Amino acid sequence: MNDPLDDLQRATIAALAPTVQHGQSVALLDYPAHFNAGDLLIYQGTLSYLARMGASVDYVCALHTYDTKVLSACVPEGPLLLNGGGNFGDRWFGYQKFRERVIAEHPERKIVQMPQTIEFHDDAALARAQRIYAQHPDLTLLMRDRRGYELARELFPENTVVFCADAALGVGRIAPSAEPTRDIVLLKRRDPESVQSAKSLPASLASAYMTDWHVSPADNAQWWPTTLGLLLLNKLPGVRSRMYPLTRRAFDWQADMVVDNAVAILSQGRLVVTDRLHAGILAVLMGKPVVLVDNANKKVSRIHGDYLSNFPDTHLAENFDHAAELAGQLVS
Repeated sequence: MNDPLDDLQRATIAALAPTVQHGQSVALLDYPAHFNAGDLLIYQGTLSYLARMGASVDYVCALHTYDTKVLSACVPEGPLLLNGGGNFGDRWFGYQKFRERVIAEHPERKIVQMPQTIEFHDDAALARAQRIYAQHPDLTLLMRDRRGYELARELFPENTVVFCADAALGVGRIAPSAEPTRDIVLLKRRDPESVQSAKSLPASLASAYMTDWHVSPADNAQWWPTTLGLLLLNKLPGVRSRMYPLTRRAFDWQADMVVDNAVAILSQGRLVVTDRLHAGILAVLMGKPVVLVDNANKKVSRIHGDYLSNFPDTHLAENFDHAAELAGQLVS
């Protein structure tokens, strides 16, 4: 029987192959400069895929370090890759505005929007995106769930739309960092994508170890000075090009830090219960049983239905009450 992870990784490389060539220099834009381990797992998975394909990632930027001159100096001709995730739309509009800016500024470049979930609620925001995207002659949109793929084909007919699994799976198998010390780790959203308050959780989950993505106090004390220093220095246009090698090393160091903390959090439990997609993906990569609960835009259930359900011990609950029932059965 084939390993579902191997199958998804091969399919992802096949989806990227028409746009990224062996030995090619590429840029990866929209580095996630925050504590969301899921977005940084996507970043690391993307780097892993590109390394396997023989591409050289010669420019990486966050929203606050983007500089067209530095980009052109580092990657004069190669494609621009826009980091994947769950912010193609107007829920997290700052990231969408950045993508639209890059697409509008670089009509001469091949651009690939890495695997995303689509979610537009505002007609004006959608119309703006459609107008900007349609004007680009070589824009590929990778969509990480089947419903999003069909919707993007309908809404963005001028662009190439390809189904492609979430890029975080490119990281591959991850060993837990310690033996479990409790039955359940509950990784619970605290942002607008949450559909159930922590105050309304069933007693069996309310008494479990509950947290959201975070880093240790020691790592937090290192992360903030580095981030603020990069923010201030990159505000000086004349300094950005000289700063770029340091900025790139800092980005990769911070990504390792945040993902290592995420692994440490999930390692504590025999079972993971979560409404965060990438807590579920990370649990799968760590070989841990996981009970998933849907989020506001239903990306969790859609991606579970499309491919996460192919992994053993990966369950989808209707809500946290149902998740508590499943968790009780799995740890008994």
